[in-house]
Amino acid sequence: MEEINFESPINEKKKSGKNRYLIYLLLVIIVTGLAIFLSLKDNFAETALALRTSDWKILVLIIGMVVFSYLIDGLIIFVFARLYTRRYKYHQGLATSMVGAFFNAVTPSASGGQIMQVYTMRKQGVEPSNGASIMVMAFILYQIVLVILGTVAVSVKWPLLSGMANFTIELGSISIKEIPVIVFTILGFVVNLSVILLLVLMSYSHKFHNLIMHYGIGLLSRFKIVKNPDKLRESLRIQVENFKIELRRLQSNIPVTILIMILFAISLISKYSIPWLAGIALNAYNDTVTGAMSFNGFWDGVFLSSYHQMITGLIPLPGSAGVSEYFFLVIFNGFFDTYANTVAAQIIWRTATFHIVVLFAGLVTAFYRSSPKEHIEKADRQTFIDLQLQTYEERKRSADTLYETARLSRREIQDKLRSLSKMLTPGKKTDEIEEALGEEAMLRSNKKKPLNKKVAAGKKTPKKSSAKPKNKKPVAKKKSDEPWDSIEIK
Repeated sequence: MEEINFESPINEKKKSGKNRYLIYLLLVIIVTGLAIFLSLKDNFAETALALRTSDWKILVLIIGMVVFSYLIDGLIIFVFARLYTRRYKYHQGLATSMVGAFFNAVTPSASGGQIMQVYTMRKQGVEPSNGASIMVMAFILYQIVLVILGTVAVSVKWPLLSGMANFTIELGSISIKEIPVIVFTILGFVVNLSVILLLVLMSYSHKFHNLIMHYGIGLLSRFKIVKNPDKLRESLRIQVENFKIELRRLQSNIPVTILIMILFAISLISKYSIPWLAGIALNAYNDTVTGAMSFNGFWDGVFLSSYHQMITGLIPLPGSAGVSEYFFLVIFNGFFDTYANTVAAQIIWRTATFHIVVLFAGLVTAFYRSSPKEHIEKADRQTFIDLQLQTYEERKRSADTLYETARLSRREIQDKLRSLSKMLTPGKKTDEIEEALGEEAMLRSNKKKPLNKKVAAGKKTPKKSSAKPKNKKPVAKKKSDEPWDSIEIK
């Protein structure tokens, strides 16, 4: 099995042991508990009544939708892994998705999931270079689907977005009032969009690449926004080069690329539909609110969840703890009939999509035999970047080979389609081509025929003279008659 050195001076400095992730998990629990307490302190009785009287069948359906979304995530890893090995099983992909879900929840900005999934796949028989390729390809397609859903959410439901009320942040004596939700939503959408656009432009525009690498990062360093510009340049360079490699690999297998994008869309929509289902369980819809038990109400809930994801994605906290609960109440204000039902829906949504997932994924990580227990302290972004750098040459070579093979296959298919179209639709052009080919064949056969015997008989053949021929100047060969091998290139 391929040996990859994950140690680096940067990682050695940043290591703080397994206790760091226990602190992250404890932080998630404390902040989440505080957010729930603040939500319930003014209307605990009403919210508790709403939860007690909710429809348990819909609650089971909500759990089923969450499970279904992670089954899809496992299928995505399974499809990618089967491109490299036929021995990979679906349950391995599902376990890998659970490991990623746990480390994404307990690391800032979900930075630990990818490298831990690579470690898990390594124990499952997938080489680290192939695991890195799978994670980068999954990231590219996930971001593309996220941007497409965000674009639809912003453009189609602009009145819903622009009609959301402003909110106020109060931290003790500090109070920030009338903050527009739309600003945070658009900013989150721009960040998601810029991730893909930045990589594409830096990959295929040399001028833009130099602008960002030299002037952009240099300017940020001058204003003390970036402390280590050389490290940022190296990290960005690695990500751009890996983006080019894996995008080339995705282009060489279009059917799989389309399939994975569809699966990502299904997974996201399944998770985004949970608030709408929570409203049905609470019977929280009437004619005066945005939410409704209809097709339009379903998509309104999905698009509001998309806005929520855009905003919380900006906050680099483990699991977006506290922030996620708060912005749910802000964004879904007016979607349900009462504030108590809004808080109850938030508790149902957060419990189903985060708390239960972290608990179950944590158990899988603890007891699954291929989970990366001995490498838990390396669950950070820098380790994954180091892995991409160490496996760069091998992945580039395999991606180029796959791309060239796919191009040859496409050409063969195009040639067969052309010949088939000529057979099915014989017309003037086809007749002319066949006639020209026939004439060319006749000319070739005439050149090969010997001279006519009658013509040859009429001509007198000169007798050979025994006298020595006069000295004649040798005729110089034309350059075009000389063989290519004899030409000396000076």
